[in-house]
Amino acid sequence: MNSCQEVSYFPHKFNDIWESIKALFNTEIKTILDINLTFYKGNSKFFKEIEDSYQEEGIEFLKVYNNLRDLVLNIETIFQPEINILQIGTTDKIILTRKQVALIFILGFFEIFERGQGKLNTNERFSFYNILSSSRGADFSKGRCFLNYLTVIGKWIEEKNPILEEKVAYIRENRKFNIKDYIDKQKLCEIEINEKGSLFESDASFCVDFANKYIGGGALSGGCVQEEILFAVEPEAIVSIFLMQKMDNNDAIRIDNLIQYSIYSGYGYTFKFEENAIKNNEKLIKHNIIAIDAVCSSRGGLDEESVERDLIKAFIGFNLVNFEDKEIEKKKKTISTGNWGCGAFGGDFELKFIQQWLAATFAGVEKLYYYTFKRNEMNFAVKNVDNIRLIKPYELYLRLTKRELEKRKVL
Repeated sequence: MNSCQEVSYFPHKFNDIWESIKALFNTEIKTILDINLTFYKGNSKFFKEIEDSYQEEGIEFLKVYNNLRDLVLNIETIFQPEINILQIGTTDKIILTRKQVALIFILGFFEIFERGQGKLNTNERFSFYNILSSSRGADFSKGRCFLNYLTVIGKWIEEKNPILEEKVAYIRENRKFNIKDYIDKQKLCEIEINEKGSLFESDASFCVDFANKYIGGGALSGGCVQEEILFAVEPEAIVSIFLMQKMDNNDAIRIDNLIQYSIYSGYGYTFKFEENAIKNNEKLIKHNIIAIDAVCSSRGGLDEESVERDLIKAFIGFNLVNFEDKEIEKKKKTISTGNWGCGAFGGDFELKFIQQWLAATFAGVEKLYYYTFKRNEMNFAVKNVDNIRLIKPYELYLRLTKRELEKRKVL
């Protein structure tokens, strides 16, 4: 595997920064407004609104704040070796305990990295400032998801819950694709079409994150569609923003063993935090995700170059089901996905359906669960699934990439 440049990302590596940070965390905190003044200089609209309208959530957080503080102050024992950011164009992995993931999240949430950008080589996108200073409803609900996550973590620290030693794997792969290696494929992989429900409700081992090339997209900057909602309710995914450089055309990302900490409703501007999802530690909702970014095109990406690019991108992502490492648990090669790249990115629904089915076949996926969300644009493809099955994969590949796709007609 490719090694990454070794640099320091943590404040305890720099005496002057670390002393000021320890002083902050040793400040007496009695109220949510004390949190605002100490860490955000009184500029956080989020904490003001928690104090005004959601006092119970604030009280629950304050009960465990000292546990979170102690986690930060013990950073030298929790992160003894440095970690390496996974850079563009590399294949590598970072495996962290939930406790380590939580510590990185806490440092971001309290804007610690912002205090030493001259020395700490962190991703400037890993900042919670925009969310915690925003007055938008969806951003406030993201903040409540994050506060809920930290409250759960704080309680687990107090309980010495062994779940904090579970591993979360962040995997990055850079790979080439050559259609000549797959000419002999005789049939498309098994597929199940679902017009209702969510891809996160399927029996698949992996769910697709309809990602931005900068993983997390607008999770910390105002966006609130599929990827951003996923990162809000499963905040351990947020740490990938810290760990990952942007994806190039041959990069994809996999994250294993995420927990859903929050229940939500709505989508986009109507997104709303509803309640804590952690009712019983034995019934945790967990997901493994594969992040792939689609071509953004007002024409739907129907030119030959874009079609080829997204088929390869899906293949690289789906091929991550084959990633093997002695530290990573083997899983079934099943994936749930849907209308990837068909929202704000303007993709063609039928094209993205065929691209993903082909990519799954070439990657050796055993079964693809496809969720259409009842979009009318998928009606023709759904009705003709049995006919599409009869086409050999290589022939279908040629139909997509070796002829001009006119009038948005794919099939």
